[in-house]
Amino acid sequence: MAANPFVVYVRGLPETPSITEVNIRSGPATSYPIVKKVLVGTGNLRVLEVRPDEQQNHFQGKVYQWFKLELPDGQAGWARDDLLEVSGDGSPFGYGVIQVRTFAFVLTRTPPQAIATPPPMEVTVSTPPPPPVPFTPPPVSISADVQPPVVPTPPPAPVATPPPAAPSAAPTAYVNARDGANVRSGPGISFSTVTRINRNTALPILAVQQEAGGPFRWVKVTLPTGGEGWMREDTLRFDASAAPLGLTQADLYPAPMADRWWVRGYDGPDGHWGWDFGARTGEPVLAGPSGGLVIRSAACARCTPDRPSFKHYNIPLSDPTALNDPAWNFGYGHYVIVRYLNEQLPASTRQALVSRGLGGAHLYCMYAHLDSRAVSDGQQVTANAVIGGCGDTGNSEATHLHLEMRASTNPNDTNWAGMKKNLLDPGLLFYR
Repeated sequence: MAANPFVVYVRGLPETPSITEVNIRSGPATSYPIVKKVLVGTGNLRVLEVRPDEQQNHFQGKVYQWFKLELPDGQAGWARDDLLEVSGDGSPFGYGVIQVRTFAFVLTRTPPQAIATPPPMEVTVSTPPPPPVPFTPPPVSISADVQPPVVPTPPPAPVATPPPAAPSAAPTAYVNARDGANVRSGPGISFSTVTRINRNTALPILAVQQEAGGPFRWVKVTLPTGGEGWMREDTLRFDASAAPLGLTQADLYPAPMADRWWVRGYDGPDGHWGWDFGARTGEPVLAGPSGGLVIRSAACARCTPDRPSFKHYNIPLSDPTALNDPAWNFGYGHYVIVRYLNEQLPASTRQALVSRGLGGAHLYCMYAHLDSRAVSDGQQVTANAVIGGCGDTGNSEATHLHLEMRASTNPNDTNWAGMKKNLLDPGLLFYR
């Protein structure tokens, strides 16, 4: 059976949904002119050639690879590997066979080596010398009590069996919805529901596929019963094991709470400004794995133990007057802001900042609607330190953590409102 052709899927930058097209250039470097733009989500583009970046541009020492693609209109052009996913038989290009669509940048490429033809050997023709006369040794007299020494035959050297290589973690997804999530027979909501899986269930990943005509990717998983099914990516969470499939980055910070469920994502400056995680009241909220500095730990004056949120005062959710009231901490309730210096950030996060014109910037993260605070202004916190407990304070309907992130090139910035121009999706730094 012929191997599957080596093809590309245009992934773009999943952490920046506003980017809907990628540039196609006339050669393998950004110095070449743009000849075309291709929509994010375009798939099955045949790979014609792969070359390293001609200017040796790289990230964290890994040189970008450029793919020459056959475009839908029959033209050809070059796209960089950090914008692509690949699958199929990449052996002619140094990638081997890739069964599941995989983020091209994380793959290790071994470029095919040219086979050198050795130069012809110089042959000198001469008359061979006569063969030597064989030498016959004289007989040796051996007495009965003097025997020639016996040279023992050494035992064969033991062959060391190398220890088995530690297997890399299999790609795994975890159900992230509070009440569980549906599994469907195909990659879309038009397919029938097969079963429902409880929260926190670990599921081996088999494949990833973009929804036809929709914004979501669907993940094919092995079910606890042994069957298979498809789940929408926003009902799942992923760790580093899923990075080769392009579902996340391998080096991100863990989510701030161990036991949580997904509620809501980031919609940008004109929508929801961060992430919401549901959890039980008091669930520990943790700082990042490299520690950080508490810029502000703010108590909400209106948030009392028996009346912590808007609803306890019959104030509508997101009421403009209450959101502008400093006594409510502008709706955030009790909160803590922690600064993470640029050098503390994962490599993929620093790259994302560079791509947004924020190279070298530091990240300021607000943990809001807390039930309690465990840190104070100016405190250095150690890795994964508890900074508070999840709560239901301020502009809140139920116990949850609101995680919001902004950037500043000033490592001593305390103007949270002024950082709003650099509001960012927390997915640049955190696993969900």
